[in-house]
Amino acid sequence: MYMEQTNSQKGQFVGFPFYIFITVLLGVIAVICIRDVRNTGSLFYAVLCGVLFTLHIGLYWLNLRQFQSEYWWEFYYFAQTILIVALVAIPYGTQIHLTILGSAMISIIGEVLGLWGNTWRALKLGLFYSAVTLVMLLRLVAPGDLGAAFSTLLINGGFIILFMVVLNQQLAERQKAVDLAESLESANAKLAASAAKIESLTLQNERQRMARELHDTLAQGVAGLVLQLEAVKAHLGANRIERASAIVEQSITRARSTLAESRAAIDDLRAAPANLTEAVREKIERFTQVTGIPCGLEISVNKNQLPSETTSHALNILSESLTNIARHAQAAQVQVKWVLQDQNLELEVRDNGKGFDVNQKSSGSYGLVGMHERARLTGGTLSIESNNGGTCIQFIVGRS
Repeated sequence: MYMEQTNSQKGQFVGFPFYIFITVLLGVIAVICIRDVRNTGSLFYAVLCGVLFTLHIGLYWLNLRQFQSEYWWEFYYFAQTILIVALVAIPYGTQIHLTILGSAMISIIGEVLGLWGNTWRALKLGLFYSAVTLVMLLRLVAPGDLGAAFSTLLINGGFIILFMVVLNQQLAERQKAVDLAESLESANAKLAASAAKIESLTLQNERQRMARELHDTLAQGVAGLVLQLEAVKAHLGANRIERASAIVEQSITRARSTLAESRAAIDDLRAAPANLTEAVREKIERFTQVTGIPCGLEISVNKNQLPSETTSHALNILSESLTNIARHAQAAQVQVKWVLQDQNLELEVRDNGKGFDVNQKSSGSYGLVGMHERARLTGGTLSIESNNGGTCIQFIVGRS
């Protein structure tokens, strides 16, 4: 199928070897023609023949540089047609007209295919020059010799034209392969840049979230402890021992909660552990030691094929869940389930606390937002169910 090509594709075929071949071919014919005309004793036609051949060959070389110009090709092919007709019309001493006509037409059609490829423009120009050739044959050859002359030109020119068409097709396929490779390279570069940008934004958002968490945990927790200790001091000064003791108990509970929240937040900044089972157990033990809340653990890790980023996000979801229990749940019992098989991971954290309204949006619910964001980044699903009997958080990766 004939299709338009870009200028860069057109110039792939044409080059110095092709034009050197045309120059040598037409140059040899020009020498023969000038000698033939000179033998007839006509100096004028000999000079005219040399000038026309020089212009004809020179236009080929000029076209090598100018063929991409918008209106050049119209002038170029018009001028070449006039020159070919004029060269054939010169009175030679022998029957060399057919040689000039055949060589010139084959050269110009070959150049058309080389420059424009298998396009509609090349097809139209090829048909035009074929028609010009046929008309000139009718004027040069006797009716009885027309079939033989046309067959000779068709055989000689047909081979070259067929070769050029096949060559153009191969060049077009190679260009498609090059364009595809460049497109893939460009797409890979864009993907790499996007991945780097996403990683940078994720890290930046994570740092901002951790800054908020540390501020809310340490600043508010320590500020509350200071107020409670001042109250204890005041009550001791007034000899209200029982009231002071009660506030001390509250301070201890608050200190434990603040310590658990702080350790969980700081633990989010740590790198992914080498031993996943130990990392899960460590989080559970730390939670129990700090809060005093019993925490059961059902864990199974077999043939872990998940990326470290995914397991890191899962550990952070576990930490965030335990932190929320310590801060808000007022639970007496916690149960954690961690099951990892190949590329499938199921994490479940269940408590028997007071629960909360999962549909209520709070400006301070950064932890829940962070867990949902981690689930989205891993391609997993996060579900939260909560009522007066407790809360269940379930995170699943790799299962439909």
